[in-house]
Amino acid sequence: MKETWSAVITAFNSGSTLGNALDSIIGLPPEEKPLDIIVVDNASGDDSGRIASSRPGVTLVENPVNLGLSRANNMGAAMSRGSSLFFLNPDVEIAPGAITALRGFQRAHPEAALLGPLMTDDQGVPQSTARTWPSLASVAARRTGFGGTGAGAGIARRHLYRFHTGAPERAHWLVGAALWLTPGGRKTVGLMNEGYFLYFEDVEWCLRAWRRGMEVWIVPDAVITHVCRRQSADVTQKAARLHFRSMIRFYSANPFAMFGKGPGIP
Repeated sequence: MKETWSAVITAFNSGSTLGNALDSIIGLPPEEKPLDIIVVDNASGDDSGRIASSRPGVTLVENPVNLGLSRANNMGAAMSRGSSLFFLNPDVEIAPGAITALRGFQRAHPEAALLGPLMTDDQGVPQSTARTWPSLASVAARRTGFGGTGAGAGIARRHLYRFHTGAPERAHWLVGAALWLTPGGRKTVGLMNEGYFLYFEDVEWCLRAWRRGMEVWIVPDAVITHVCRRQSADVTQKAARLHFRSMIRFYSANPFAMFGKGPGIP
């Protein structure tokens, strides 16, 4: 069976970065090009839709309202034709060789459901994208003054960087800015949980993979640039509310996670 893949991007007011993301995919060498590129626009108020439709080979879905990340990603997955799916934020750029690395790793690890590339900023500095389960202590270490203490800094460092050794490694969960879903993962684990509008959908997805006997890996040979957009204060406040709502939902369904416990690797 020929290995194929599809790129799925959900956009929301992403005009400042979406064009570069799409150009990086379109510009991949022939052996790495996707079977299709699906952009789902969640009722953007900018020119995201125009940018997507202007790129060759891109299928654009325009939602009349913002349906949230999980629902939009799943819509894109339903329209895709590739055997593997690469869910991407609109502020990432794929480097040549990344797809080859992910496909090769997938081939060698049939037990893997979700793979994450090494993501760097635009200066090439690695970002924390493979993390331990988000315990209440790690949340406090990152979001409150506790992180300024020695104990808090140690907890945050372990949470963010335990799995960043430079080698392929199983991780508790992967940040959803770039997630590769294997064919086996799609069959056994399924798609994103649409009960999460934004945030924690990636944590829940990875936890579900471990629960169903599959694995989650970071693959550092696959490199992607992730340019985190700066947000206005109003948007940031809304994001904080959404993050808190999703966190409560996740902990309510998985109370053991409050203590950093979960299935899979200890």
